Amino acid sequence: MISLKPYRPPVKPAPPGNAQLNLKTNHALANPANVSQLLAITRLLNSSHRLEQQLGFIIKEVSRILDVEHTIFHLHNERRKELWSHFVWQKNLKQIKQNFGDGMVEQIILSGKVVNVPDVRREPRYRRSFQRFGATTIRSVLLVPIKNRSGKPTGCLQVINKREGMFDNKDTDALMIMADLIALAIQNSLNSEEALEARRLEAEISRAVDIQRQLLPNRVPRIPGYKMFAFNQPSKYVGGDYYDFFPFPRTLSFVLADVSGKGVPAALLTANLHASLHAIANEINTCKDVVRKINSHFHLYTASDMFATFFWANLNHHSHQFRYVNAGHVPPILIKRNGQVSKLRSGGLPIGIVDSFDHEEKEISLQAGDTLLIFSDGISEVMNKNGEMFGKEEMVALVKQHNRLSPQELGKVLLQRLRTFTGKSGYPDDMTLMILKRDVNS
Repeated sequence: MISLKPYRPPVKPAPPGNAQLNLKTNHALANPANVSQLLAITRLLNSSHRLEQQLGFIIKEVSRILDVEHTIFHLHNERRKELWSHFVWQKNLKQIKQNFGDGMVEQIILSGKVVNVPDVRREPRYRRSFQRFGATTIRSVLLVPIKNRSGKPTGCLQVINKREGMFDNKDTDALMIMADLIALAIQNSLNSEEALEARRLEAEISRAVDIQRQLLPNRVPRIPGYKMFAFNQPSKYVGGDYYDFFPFPRTLSFVLADVSGKGVPAALLTANLHASLHAIANEINTCKDVVRKINSHFHLYTASDMFATFFWANLNHHSHQFRYVNAGHVPPILIKRNGQVSKLRSGGLPIGIVDSFDHEEKEISLQAGDTLLIFSDGISEVMNKNGEMFGKEEMVALVKQHNRLSPQELGKVLLQRLRTFTGKSGYPDDMTLMILKRDVNS
């Protein structure tokens, strides 16, 4: 994308969106009719007209005010290595694209110098470059540069064949002002396009956020003898953390996964994971088989550098048996009612690294008053401004301190402590927290 800024002697246009001109009276623009046309041009720049209409009008006015036969606006498209030439032909704006070569126009754009050739026939070095424009034999030519915000030339404005006399300093000053106006028109157009693109991206991101939210549960399930809390917050608009619940008559299966990366790529993989789990969860009994199947699918349909940590569990809320496989995920923390702490480490590699892996399945028994914390590393590894990590020990201490609270209340306490620790509401990584607690009297 080419960003243009008006070249500045002798007139200084106001910023795009509020174009004004402060005209001097010692050049071709001093004519009241010409001043009136310039004011009309500035109004056009502030309008919603398309860039093609603005350029066409300005080019016509350059030819009229300077009394020349033709006006050409050349633009260097660096990305495509092309020279784009704009001119009015039979009342319509035309554009010609050609490779950016080593001709005189290209040399003027690269050097940023003004070139005034009063009589091409008497200037051998220009005769070859400026011979004809269409059916018009070029007698005289004047070119002035257009520069971007950093002062780099990115184009030039060229006028051909002054009808009376030769091009002089007043014509050069006037053409520089008109070059400023063209630069201003392009900058305004780019600003408008960027604003439209920003609004389009914002709408797409908003839609992506809505879609991802629909993939996550809108509430935690009711479990006889248990209470549960769940929280998720992506570091960006969308993220790579994923959790879900799969209720059955006597059991509840649930998952917490953390896809590598952040933002849209990670969000796309969580959508893939969501679809895969919902396709197989009702067909497979053991935790180990679920992880085996998901690992194979994830390895097959993702890039070689993508993987996910994955914790899958099944709770029998009648026998209180808790089966799980931890595929490379941050070990969940079990805090017993008596204060004993253990971590659920068993499992194996994250999913997607190899196409086949024999993950280990474990089983524990949940006692009345036991609390289980399942979380992504965005919770435990978040740092404060001093570079200190929040850490699992702080989480355990909070649970022990507030062991009488429900998971919902405990979750609020933990998240508030996290915000106080970091001193901000935004986080560098996706964050997911699940708290499962067996009722004391169950």
